[in-house]
Amino acid sequence: MTSLMIFPFDPGAFQLPVLLWPVLFGLGAYLLLTAQPIGRPKPDLAERLRRLDVDERIRAELSRREVRPIFASRLLEGMLRPVLDDLGRLTRSILARFGLAGGRELERRLATIRPGVEVPQFFGEKVASALLGLGLFPLMNGLGIHPFGVWPVWVWLGGAAAGFLLPDWDLDRRMAQRRTLMVMELPILLDMLTIATSAGLALEQALGLVALQSQGSVAQALQYAVRELALGRGSVIEVLDAMAGRNAVPELTAFVGQLRASHEQGIPLAHTLAAQAEALRERKRVRIVEEGGKATVRMILPVALFILPVLFVVLLLPAGLEMLHLGG
Repeated sequence: MTSLMIFPFDPGAFQLPVLLWPVLFGLGAYLLLTAQPIGRPKPDLAERLRRLDVDERIRAELSRREVRPIFASRLLEGMLRPVLDDLGRLTRSILARFGLAGGRELERRLATIRPGVEVPQFFGEKVASALLGLGLFPLMNGLGIHPFGVWPVWVWLGGAAAGFLLPDWDLDRRMAQRRTLMVMELPILLDMLTIATSAGLALEQALGLVALQSQGSVAQALQYAVRELALGRGSVIEVLDAMAGRNAVPELTAFVGQLRASHEQGIPLAHTLAAQAEALRERKRVRIVEEGGKATVRMILPVALFILPVLFVVLLLPAGLEMLHLGG
């Protein structure tokens, strides 16, 4: 009783404005110390001389990777981007202790689907999405939007978990979509390669010609491989192996494996490419049939819930009214 008299409980201390101002002050101090040049070490003389060297500047420009912004507003990008990057690094380091950081596989997928997005930035996006999911239901409670009653805390946590996993789901969806597009494009490109090799062109020349004349995901991968081949970063089989490893599409990997086998055994490329094109075309037909079967199953629920009841009402209601009139 005495302790309660000495330290009285004040509910006003836990109001939103009282808690918001210290958080904003801490965030501003953090941005001032990290995102601004105050307190940063100045470059030494060797670094300044390196900037004046043309070769070093060209090498740094070539090695520099494009970093995509998270926010559309440049103001929000400058203010919140350092915070999200730091939170992403911290989240990645914590998840790495449990083996949930993604590793090389996540880096490869990001380089394929979202070039320019680093792993810490991706985890920063996951943290931002989790915070949005966490704040959605308290905001709805504050605005009085709760058709099923007040949103409990476990729903808040579920929204945060769903928001944290949302970038992973989007990445998986893009990977599946890219694989489908590449499987659809491969037979046509193989037919073009067959025509080019049948005309007497070598495999390197045929790849360059087809990559130049084509469009799509496979064409972009071939264009990158042709550039690597022109820079002398390996033989044509090594470059194609690297291309298959970057994209991780089983059909593309099988195509490169067949090319390697025919190249090593001296089998004519035209026959190998024609057989692969026919096999991929058959696989494409099977995939289309499978997707059509899945679409039929998906249509059962909306037909049973929305179309059949309306149809029964339209057909049976007039008949029921006529029977009532006849009975009356």
